[in-house]
Amino acid sequence: MNIPNVLTSAIFLATFAVTIVGLVSIVFPFLPSIPVIWLGIFLYGVGTNFQVVDSSFMLLISLLAFATIFLDYTTSVWGLKKYHGSAWGILGAVAGGLIGSLFGILGGFVIGPISGAVVFEMLRGRDNVFGIETDRFTIVGFVGGTLVKFSVGVAMIGLFLWKIITA
Repeated sequence: MNIPNVLTSAIFLATFAVTIVGLVSIVFPFLPSIPVIWLGIFLYGVGTNFQVVDSSFMLLISLLAFATIFLDYTTSVWGLKKYHGSAWGILGAVAGGLIGSLFGILGGFVIGPISGAVVFEMLRGRDNVFGIETDRFTIVGFVGGTLVKFSVGVAMIGLFLWKIITA
């Protein structure tokens, strides 16, 4: 038994498990998905002294992760502004997401943010027609964001596996 091969295999299996958890958390958001995938790849690099996953590859993966996170947040803010949302709506969505997360995945990432945004906007004096528009945007935004994050997550994992296979 060759100890370095066993260690490399163990590091790969741990990395693969972390990245799959990240991929699953895109669809069932219980963890920050893209950062978890990035972390798995980074841990593989650390565990193998960046022999296969080198700094240029980590830069590429980091740029993909950063761009995805940045776009996810910017499109959310853009959507709220498009539907005349305010800082109150954003604050309500965040508060609703935090409170909703105590009640599971659906509560934390769908029902909580929608309810929080609507309630805070209504407390601010907005009518519930805005709330219905916000609800639609939140659902469409969630599905669209999920598809983009899933595509990028699969690409990150695919690039990682390609890098290992071709090494």
